[in-house]
Amino acid sequence: MTLQAQQDQTYRFFKSHAKAWQAKTEDEVYSTIHNRHQAVFETMKKYPAGSALLDVGCGTGQLAIEASQKGWQAQGIDFAEDMIEIAKQNNQQASAGAQFQVGSIFAFEPETKYDVISAQGFIEYISLGQLEQFLGFLKTICNPGGSIAIGSRNRLFNVHSINEFTRIEHELGTMDSLIEEAIALHTSKTQAEAVECIRNLKSEYVQPDKHPLTGIGVDTRYQFTPSDLANKMHQAGFTVKAVYPVHFHPFPVNTMQDAEISEIHKEMARFASDKMITNHQLVPYSSSYVLEAVNE
Repeated sequence: MTLQAQQDQTYRFFKSHAKAWQAKTEDEVYSTIHNRHQAVFETMKKYPAGSALLDVGCGTGQLAIEASQKGWQAQGIDFAEDMIEIAKQNNQQASAGAQFQVGSIFAFEPETKYDVISAQGFIEYISLGQLEQFLGFLKTICNPGGSIAIGSRNRLFNVHSINEFTRIEHELGTMDSLIEEAIALHTSKTQAEAVECIRNLKSEYVQPDKHPLTGIGVDTRYQFTPSDLANKMHQAGFTVKAVYPVHFHPFPVNTMQDAEISEIHKEMARFASDKMITNHQLVPYSSSYVLEAVNE
């Protein structure tokens, strides 16, 4: 698939699914979007109220709105007009002061620098060359001592999922490296030790051209392991400080079709999000994660 085709698919999907995306944020039991935001708030705790936040690919705006309510100068950008329209409505209904704009981050000309920059559900839809460009751009708009919190689909989860994704990894010959990284994370006793393992592995994996669909109508959605993404961040001038699990899976993926198991899964995923967001040992069993890195 070409880059243009991938991004055309991405635009069409999110433009047509803005209302459905809003509904995902309103799930009272568990929302992956909320889980990602929990990780970003862990990063934001290190900075005082009044600091500046940029949320790239902000969707319907919940992160920026909640940050604004906490006293942050919060801004969101998304290339899907329908997402921004709902974000502005949400902002007004919450009586919040977040700012939103439609546009591509690659054409963005900010008027200020930011203390925290978030990108959740974003890097899977851009090419590897654009990812390098994106991280380089964040380096220029992040204040010295500021942080980025980048979410990624978790390639380590392919070891745990035992499905078509696992088969693809087997065919690519990546399983041994994935298992090595998963073991390193699971057996690390502290967050600091886990981060050191991620940095030292310096992983880099061949990316398949196409992935099985998982409810998002885009054929190519990249996955990265924490070590692979950390390595790319390091090359851009950032130092990884923490890894946060997102969407912990306590049951085999193929059991989610059972409604009762699905509800228990949601409850346990919500517990992990609320009570275990800093537990790095959950990362190999989570379908996503967030890496926090500092602009040093």
